Amino acid sequence: MLGTIINCVAVILGTLIGITIGKTIFTDEMKHITITSIGLLTMLLGVEMFISYNLSNVEFLILLFSLVLGGMIGTWVKIEQNVEKLGEWFKNKAKSSESTFVEGFVVASIIFETGPMAILGSIKDGIGEEIDLLLIKSGLDGIMSIALSASLGIGVIFSVVPILLYQGSITLLSALIGAQLNEPVQGMITVIGGVLILGLGIRILEIKDIPVGDLTPSILIILPFTILVETIQAVL
Repeated sequence: MLGTIINCVAVILGTLIGITIGKTIFTDEMKHITITSIGLLTMLLGVEMFISYNLSNVEFLILLFSLVLGGMIGTWVKIEQNVEKLGEWFKNKAKSSESTFVEGFVVASIIFETGPMAILGSIKDGIGEEIDLLLIKSGLDGIMSIALSASLGIGVIFSVVPILLYQGSITLLSALIGAQLNEPVQGMITVIGGVLILGLGIRILEIKDIPVGDLTPSILIILPFTILVETIQAVL
């Protein structure tokens, strides 16, 4: 859990720096180009993650099934809508009048949680390995939170709550099933994370309002199916 705690501190510090810069330096034009840059780099990261693992035909079908089923589950439980409601709740508690408060919370939460470092770093932490990935992620998230908060405001800082819950849960889960999380499983997690990151980039650039939050259950669904297929192939 140490890596996740460091990650949360980095986001808090980055947000505070970004808010200070945003109020004194950033014009509307600068905020727009910052968001555009974040969107482009987010899409590039998603593509890089997707092509980093050579999918077999069976693994592609697992990916497709996981995305469809995960999206259906996410839509059914209204993850995207509930995340936005949580953002509104934080906004009310913080007594903020920023129009971009909820957007900042939602975008930051998804960016910080769906990348491979969040998942793989938490897994390594859970199975007793080094927290180097989470330390790298902390640095990147700190920088990203500066840019996001300068453009979208204080809502970014509240993303530490889902970060703590999400990464903490993965760390605890991986401590229980660490032996099953082999290289193919981790590769599939990276690939599906790339798909979600790509969708988020498209959303940030306002190309299409993809409900990325509703697709996040696919990350959990792909785990048992990949492990099952790996087991069957080993037997055969």
